[in-house]
Amino acid sequence: MGPLELNLAGTAYRLDFAGFHRPLGVATDTLAVTLQPWTYRRHMDTLRLCTAPSAAGLRLDSRVLCDAVLAGVDAAEAARHELAPIALWWAAGGDAPLAQPPAEGEWLDLGSYDNPARVRLHPWTEHQRLTALDASLSEEHDDSWFDPVRYLESMVDASVATLDAPTGLDDLDARATALLLHATVALNVIDEEADHLLQGGEAARQCASRTLRLCRVLGWTPTKVWATPAAEVDRLLRMLDLLQPTPPTPRRRSLADHPDATVIRIDDDGDDEAVERMSW
Repeated sequence: MGPLELNLAGTAYRLDFAGFHRPLGVATDTLAVTLQPWTYRRHMDTLRLCTAPSAAGLRLDSRVLCDAVLAGVDAAEAARHELAPIALWWAAGGDAPLAQPPAEGEWLDLGSYDNPARVRLHPWTEHQRLTALDASLSEEHDDSWFDPVRYLESMVDASVATLDAPTGLDDLDARATALLLHATVALNVIDEEADHLLQGGEAARQCASRTLRLCRVLGWTPTKVWATPAAEVDRLLRMLDLLQPTPPTPRRRSLADHPDATVIRIDDDGDDEAVERMSW
């Protein structure tokens, strides 16, 4: 905490930084301004204004975001352009790495020593997800477009089990907001690129078969199966094999299996191998 200096996009910014929950003093060689704390509610409302669908996914209009962060700052257009990089830094909650999300049910620290805040998260249910998806479909557009910010807000609302903070969710500062959104998405959205068991191929199919077999018999979820010690899974599968042996793979039927087929076996100079000919 205290004076900081950042160099962003070739401009040196001198910051009077006392935490993301307090106003930020910003000075360059040509200007000096103060930015107010950027809260969860301001962030989500602004995202709704500055995001739009595109062929590559969602597109963020950084200019609209910067203008919202700089609202109330008395500065000329050139000065606002100079402040844009620090405005984005402020809205993002800084550039420090985000902490690894905790295990389900554990506390996630969102605050600092002089502004303590923490939250417990739990995964949202399929019913909550479908409800959020339905609510996020915009009546002003066709059914193929939905409000991604409303969907994300619904995910957060469903996932926050306990919030322990001096203020409510809407008043969390930018750093707390970044930590909360990161942990919520990590908890509820599968990273298919990182999970090789979802990439397909023979090994993935065998894994799916083993996992779903235990899910069907025990009423478990894949998460519970995968959290079980490997040796215990082997015991379970072995016991299932004793009671419910895996049926042999059926032989592929050929024309010779047809009831009206005539099979002629021809030995080739004493060779045991035979050639099958079928006539209908």
